[in-house]
Amino acid sequence: MTGVPCLQIDPGKRKKTEIGEKHFFVYTLLCSSTTGKENLYISMRISRKIEIDYGHTLPNSFSFCNQLHGHRGVIVATVEGNLIEREGDGEEGMVMDFKFLKEIMVEQIHDKLDHGFAVWKNDYEDLDFILKRNSRVLVTDEPPTAECLAKWAFNQIRNRLPEGVTLKQIRWNETPNNWAEYEG
Repeated sequence: MTGVPCLQIDPGKRKKTEIGEKHFFVYTLLCSSTTGKENLYISMRISRKIEIDYGHTLPNSFSFCNQLHGHRGVIVATVEGNLIEREGDGEEGMVMDFKFLKEIMVEQIHDKLDHGFAVWKNDYEDLDFILKRNSRVLVTDEPPTAECLAKWAFNQIRNRLPEGVTLKQIRWNETPNNWAEYEG
């Protein structure tokens, strides 16, 4: 929408969309270019999921989480941007290709923590043991909860997205029933 002043939001084009437990209203924006020709700009959100196996411990926890244990993590990244309108472009009609979002997530999250261990820098006993034992270790500034790991994942990929695409949310499922969502 660079250099294109928007004239109005067409309320007749309001559509309710459900994604999981979230509800969004997508609006069609009618914009006018300098030539007077109307262009259609639609801001969309897309999401990509990856899965990893990782271990962690929460030494201050009152539950079993204070023991060394592992999870099958499911990480969902949601990005937002305008649809690409470059005619003939392989990404025309997309916010970005899911393949490229997956590549970023794999490089920045999967390849750093899959079959690895997240350990808090202040958990000296476990940190020493894990650093001797494991080659793939993520040392965190705070206890490696789902909340901490969601924030870490967000920061890993937010600046690696193409121009015009913004990371809106990371959802870190520690189990099928427990997750944290981080929006930066």
